[in-house]
This record gives sequence, C-alpha cells and structure tokens, in this order.
Amino acid sequence: MEKIAIKDFAVEVRRSALRKTVELSVDRDGHVLLYAPESASLAKLETMIQGKLIWIYQQLGRKEEELHQLPVKEFVSGEGFYYRGRKYRLKLIDDIRSVRNGNHLRFQGSRFLMPRLLVLRGREVFINWYTKRAEDWVPRRVQLLQDRVGVVPESIEIRDLGFRWGSCTEKGKILFHWRLILLPPERIDYLILHELVHLHEHNHSPAFYERLRRAAPEYERHEEWLRRNGDQYGL
Repeated sequence: MEKIAIKDFAVEVRRSALRKTVELSVDRDGHVLLYAPESASLAKLETMIQGKLIWIYQQLGRKEEELHQLPVKEFVSGEGFYYRGRKYRLKLIDDIRSVRNGNHLRFQGSRFLMPRLLVLRGREVFINWYTKRAEDWVPRRVQLLQDRVGVVPESIEIRDLGFRWGSCTEKGKILFHWRLILLPPERIDYLILHELVHLHEHNHSPAFYERLRRAAPEYERHEEWLRRNGDQYGL
C-alpha cells in the first residue's frame, strides 16, 4: 500500500491506469485518499497535498462533526428503515404474543411490524433482524460472485465492523458488517467482490485494483457512491 506521510496524518495513494487527473478525498471514517494516474510522480503528489492542507483539515473536522450528528432513530410508527436499498415504514403493533413467541420484528409487504413493548429495545431488535437477513442473503450472493474472482472464502461472518463495510483475514475468512443488508443490491455485490479480491491481494496495491477492475469494471463509481451516501444506511 502506497502512503505519503504529511504532518500528523498519512495519505493513502490509489493509482489507476485509467485515471487522467488527481483527486483528493476524505472517506467516511476519516482516511485521506489520493486517487492518481499510475504515471504521476511522488513529488507532484506531495506538492498537490501540501497545497490542499487547509481543505484536508476542514474535511477531517467535518467528518468528526458528522459522526456525532448522525440522526438517531426513534422507533416510532411511520419512521423509515432501509432494507436492500429501499426504505420501508415501521408500524408499532399491540401484540403481546409476538413478544412472548420471540417474533420481535416482522417484514410484511411494504412495512416493518414491531410490538410497541419493544420500542426501548428497538435498535437491538432491528440489528438482530438485519443480521439474520444478512446471514441468509450475503453467503448466497458470495457463492454467485466468487467465480468472477476465482476464489472460495473459507467462511463468511456477519458482525458489527464499526465504520468498515467488510474485511478479510489471511486465512480466508470474510467478515461483513450487518449494515450491508441495508444497501442497494448492486452496492452489496460490489462490496462482496471487493473483499473477494482481497483474498488474492491483502492490500490496496495496483495489483489489487487491477484485479478489482476485472471483477467490477465500474468499481470507482461504486466507491464514490458509498463515500457520498453510505452514512445514511444505518441505525
């Protein structure tokens, strides 16, 4: 992984043979990224970063502020919740039997149904539901996509990964955030391909992006969409 150390932070450089211009970005968890042509010299990139220091610090400050201002769900009737890219309304119901039977959240037609008694545990209830859906849906998508990369993961696990969508281990295990199931299917497929490629290349080297481009030719469009919109797909 190519990095440029500047003052009190590091900039990760991602090169592409198809890129003609240089672009700076600060991703959702505060990492500074520099997208550059493969032919761009290190000196040119360092000069460009130095000229953007004020902008970078402004963006880092805004990211920190955004992370503390994400809307908090209230779990009230009419509130919208994402599932596979679409937003569905929640309806609270007075159904004690559902609570006793462990049927805490149901997806029915075009809305979520949750017993009113569980409002104070709403976040936990939704996370459990999303996790179970992801455990069922994501492995099936992996099986459909893995031949495109030429790898078979050792195992797949759904868990809370903080600000990361996915991760993989050197032993071949792939981890995905439960939030993945909130995203549109085409974004889920991209993130799955991204992690499958990491089973070949455990870094973000040019070799990684070459493999990623072959598996997902429009990967830059997906990454840009996730940078711009990913934060809203959560609880």
